[in-house]
Amino acid sequence: MKRLLLMEGSSLPALERAEQLGHETTAQVYARALLAENPSLDIDVLYGALEGGVPPQQLDWYDGFVISGSALHAYDDLPEVTRQIDWVQQVADQGLPIFGSCWGLQICAVAGGGVVERSIAHAEMGIARKIVATEAGRDHPLLADRPATFDAPCIHYDHVAQLPKGSVLLATNARCRVQAALIPIGKSLAWGVQYHPEFDLPHLAEIYEGYGDEMVGTGFFESRAALDDHIADLRKADSAMPDDPVAWRLGIDADILDGPTRRTELRNWLRHLG
Repeated sequence: MKRLLLMEGSSLPALERAEQLGHETTAQVYARALLAENPSLDIDVLYGALEGGVPPQQLDWYDGFVISGSALHAYDDLPEVTRQIDWVQQVADQGLPIFGSCWGLQICAVAGGGVVERSIAHAEMGIARKIVATEAGRDHPLLADRPATFDAPCIHYDHVAQLPKGSVLLATNARCRVQAALIPIGKSLAWGVQYHPEFDLPHLAEIYEGYGDEMVGTGFFESRAALDDHIADLRKADSAMPDDPVAWRLGIDADILDGPTRRTELRNWLRHLG
């Protein structure tokens, strides 16, 4: 049985908002996806943004470290952010295997000496389109079983503008250069993706509900009514087939609709743990 430490990236206000709305936390979503790939996993949660947050066990008790998404910004000099970067560095000093999605990729980049920036020009809402592996990525186990081009769930305004020295870019697309990468930190080599292999469509719908005003304000939707229609389509599509009209409207297929396909990178990392 493998033991994982899963760092919840959300701040206390975000956790409280999820509870008020009846939504899953990012850690709950992540744990559900990991357990779908390996039901025998033992997963503990570290609330990395919270003052006084500590792992339930000593770090050397774990076989791997996973970092969830977050609405925080890796470039902000705030305790909620710097605590999590410190945790990444502590875990890396232990040499634990690391996997991070979105926020997880970004704080690994910062922990390793890279740069994260905000840019609407690189933002992706809902789906990261036409991700392609680099030459290095085509031969790396992170992207095993992925086709030459694929889509994946995502939501981000920030992006990795500069990878740390010694990093390897594994996947990219026209919107956001760093879609997947290997990042050396301390004694560890983090596997990170800008997209969210742990997300399903109902969770995307929840995120759209929680951050709808921002999405309308930044122009990703022309009105709240248009956003609400999109949220309804996301919920319909959860049980759709690739040839259903709602899937066509959203421009998605099995990359997004099929759970095992969405979770490919998680499965590959878990295999890497042995």
